[in-house]
Amino acid sequence: MSSEKLPLNISNADQVGIVVEDLDSAIEQFRLLLGVSNFDVVDWPKPGTDPESNYYGKKAQFKLRIAFSQLGNLQLEVIQPVEGKSIFTDFLETHGPGLHHLRFSEKNFDQKVEQLQKAGIQMISSGRGVRSPSTWAYFDTTRFLGGIFIELRTAL
Repeated sequence: MSSEKLPLNISNADQVGIVVEDLDSAIEQFRLLLGVSNFDVVDWPKPGTDPESNYYGKKAQFKLRIAFSQLGNLQLEVIQPVEGKSIFTDFLETHGPGLHHLRFSEKNFDQKVEQLQKAGIQMISSGRGVRSPSTWAYFDTTRFLGGIFIELRTAL
């Protein structure tokens, strides 16, 4: 089935993700340029936890520094890869810093994952939530959406 003819009916975008080389510098630029200063910074994964992360279908171990800020109804996630191979290090290597993904929280998470995969859209990474008990999955929608990925997350 071609994804060009398959409406996925996901419209509740709740996050935009940006990948950067230096999280502290990026946070400072958001503060200076946009006045955004209410970032919550976390190291991922939390020590002693197993996020069950996968990279192209294989168990993966990588570390990130992540900053979250709420911009109205949209969460801003700024991601700095720290260690290990991930879709975030890939992005920096091929594109440099920039807009990486849109996230959609879905009540029918498993159904939407299956729908994307049946449409031939590859799941490139998956795992467990950073700050909440959720499941997430990234899909390579770059050829359809101008270079950005889609992240699905179980709705909380």
